[in-house]
Amino acid sequence: MKAAEVKRLAESASPEAIADAIEAIAERDEDPSWVHGEDVSEKLTHLLLAQRILARVAAGASVKDAFRAELAGVRDVLTNEAPSS
Repeated sequence: MKAAEVKRLAESASPEAIADAIEAIAERDEDPSWVHGEDVSEKLTHLLLAQRILARVAAGASVKDAFRAELAGVRDVLTNEAPSS
């Protein structure tokens, strides 16, 4: 996941364009060339995060705050340790 690409999408793509690209990947196995990423799964990750950021923006957050909140959530998931047995 590349944070710069997530930010670019959240700042420049419309919610409709993001939703269409997600559908293209998930439903039709198409590769949206306007989304940057090493492979389709990374592109989908970028799109889904951008979609979540835009949902926060629609609820009243600034793009900057929404971006920070979503990336903090990603960091939390990546740094969580497995529960001990």
